[in-house]
Amino acid sequence: MKVAIIGAGVAGLAAGIVLEKNGIVPDIYEQNLFIADHYSHIGVLFNMAYRGITAQPIKYIKKLLAVEISPLETITELIINSKNSQATISNETIGHSFIIGQEPISLGNQLLSNIKKSKIFYEQRQSIDNLSHKYDYVIVANGSRSEDYIADKYLEGWKQYLVAYTRVAKLHGSFKKNTAIVWGNKGILKDGYGFLAPFSSQIASLYVTVPHVRNWDEFNQCWTGFFAKENLLENTTLLGTYERTHVAADSEGKQWRNCLFVGDQGGFLDPFLGLGAATAMATGAMAAYAIIKNRDYNKLVQKYKRIINIMSNYRNFYDTIDDDTFDTIVRSEDNPVLSKLVYGTNIDWLKYGSIAFAPFLKHKDSPNFHETYSSPK
Repeated sequence: MKVAIIGAGVAGLAAGIVLEKNGIVPDIYEQNLFIADHYSHIGVLFNMAYRGITAQPIKYIKKLLAVEISPLETITELIINSKNSQATISNETIGHSFIIGQEPISLGNQLLSNIKKSKIFYEQRQSIDNLSHKYDYVIVANGSRSEDYIADKYLEGWKQYLVAYTRVAKLHGSFKKNTAIVWGNKGILKDGYGFLAPFSSQIASLYVTVPHVRNWDEFNQCWTGFFAKENLLENTTLLGTYERTHVAADSEGKQWRNCLFVGDQGGFLDPFLGLGAATAMATGAMAAYAIIKNRDYNKLVQKYKRIINIMSNYRNFYDTIDDDTFDTIVRSEDNPVLSKLVYGTNIDWLKYGSIAFAPFLKHKDSPNFHETYSSPK
């Protein structure tokens, strides 16, 4: 059986690993000279986001791929800042961090080390239409950018509903290695947020993302206001930045003819927190299992689609509330008993919360929303 994979990110590599372990050696096409992001940053896998599937996402992914992957740190403290409040959740396993980038211990390079036989063709920008005629199956795993989308041309009922402008920075200073920090301030960051997680005790990754803005000029106003409000450069040094846009989208199905869309291309990017690595690896693996076992790929990924739907409701909720409401939420999370109940148990609070407030939510489209397409005949 001949299988092609477009994209050597974590979704494509996960698919390649599972295929190889089941006797299929795919060809992997990567448009860049190397795998992973151009600019290194920290990604965090939050346990609570995946309780609808598993209480231990790291073990779940390891079992799914049948490989060992090692997080950079276990996040045991989360500091949440709103306009006028702060909550500290500590002494819980909140999640795990990974390096996303070129480092040898990055998540991508850990997965790459498990690719044993497949050929990776670098600097190869391949057409889905061409590959779909040359191969029995094509796994489309090349991420998402609003200015360079592919799934919108192929998946029936595809609709983009959010574009987020994102800047990732490296800061030099003094940081606690097991602590992540979140900022939300409607007056400055609008419907976006800031997120900091450490590479080490001296270097941290700062991720600022703002959805629903029209252009980079609007984003820059948020960025400048955020740095001024939080005095981030008072005790740290800005080492460099990297920019990109992210797309959150959905479609009726995740397959076109013999082409299976995974990760961001399949609409599996969390539109609330921007989480994507875990569902990218999982859906990449499911595409491989669908091919190996002749299973319905759309059915195999329904549970991951449910997670994205839940996080979409939280995105709509956050878009709807004001700073006063967010202050109240943050103050409540500073209660040790409540934080233990929310973060220290395996109860799927996100699911129940989503059900409770879903009927009252209003959907907000990004202003740079672009036209959707139907599948080619």
